[in-house]
Amino acid sequence: MVGTAGSHLVDVSHDAGLVVVGRRRRSAQLGPHIGPETHHVLREAVPPVAVVPHD
Repeated sequence: MVGTAGSHLVDVSHDAGLVVVGRRRRSAQLGPHIGPETHHVLREAVPPVAVVPHD
């Protein structure tokens, strides 16, 4: 498949009740705390999005 993971998740999420994506836990206080794919899903997905931190 061609494209980013975020765009594919958005495409298949239209009929979903909830989209769950992960993000790595960071110890640094500065800088972005989510990656570009998670950010894309948060901006573009129709259903609610839950972002779950993991190690």
